Amino acid sequence: MKLSPISIPEIKQKFLREEKLDVKKFEEELKPTIDTISSFAIGPYFWLIPDQSNMTIVAASPNTQDLTPYTTDEWIKKDVFFWFETMHPEDREFVASSLALSVELQESLPIEKAELVQINIYLRMLDKDKNFRWVLMQFPRRLYNENGKVISTLILVTDLSHLPKNFSRMLTLIDASNAKSIFFATQVDNKNLISLDVPRISKRELEILQLMVRGMNTPQMAENLFLSYHTVENHKRNLRKKTKTSTSAELIDYVWRNNLI
Repeated sequence: MKLSPISIPEIKQKFLREEKLDVKKFEEELKPTIDTISSFAIGPYFWLIPDQSNMTIVAASPNTQDLTPYTTDEWIKKDVFFWFETMHPEDREFVASSLALSVELQESLPIEKAELVQINIYLRMLDKDKNFRWVLMQFPRRLYNENGKVISTLILVTDLSHLPKNFSRMLTLIDASNAKSIFFATQVDNKNLISLDVPRISKRELEILQLMVRGMNTPQMAENLFLSYHTVENHKRNLRKKTKTSTSAELIDYVWRNNLI
């Protein structure tokens, strides 16, 4: 797959769904996923829900004013251009191309498999003081029409400014549809998705990595995942072996260097 150039007006046309949608149900249908975000988010976050019949935002989390220059009410009914205006000018077309690729991929798979493909986009967005900082954009769940076309997406934006890492504009794709996570990535200068030289990581191991990055220790992870202390320790030991690291600090550094979450 290639990351093909696409303009922001083109992305609006690509995502547009010319059908009447019951947008009042979008937030209701996505609420179970929204309620779980705090269990896996690696930093402060906010969320948006678009309506792809007119490419506007129909719902936003109540804390948008803490992480963006705008209140929740100011986000509602704004179109895709308003959203892209909050992104760094150098990142906008890359994000547009990444979004187009993600939808193309999602709609090429059966829905049950599409939901196991995780898209991560690293970019710069405005904070509440209108300064650009690095964020991670993810799409934990999508809604589809009867033809398998995406009609709305839960957009999760996580602030990364608290993390000690030099980020770069990048797209990573994690395919866990076969119970193992296979990682692909592309950066700005490389338009093709290339397989990362990363060992196969199970869905449970990926959950362990996400909690480690959040700073949780083994007892906390065991409680969060409803596992025993020894099971978590075994997963951590296997991860260190797979990644050829010796300590948890080295393992977390490996995660960041390869943009695995």
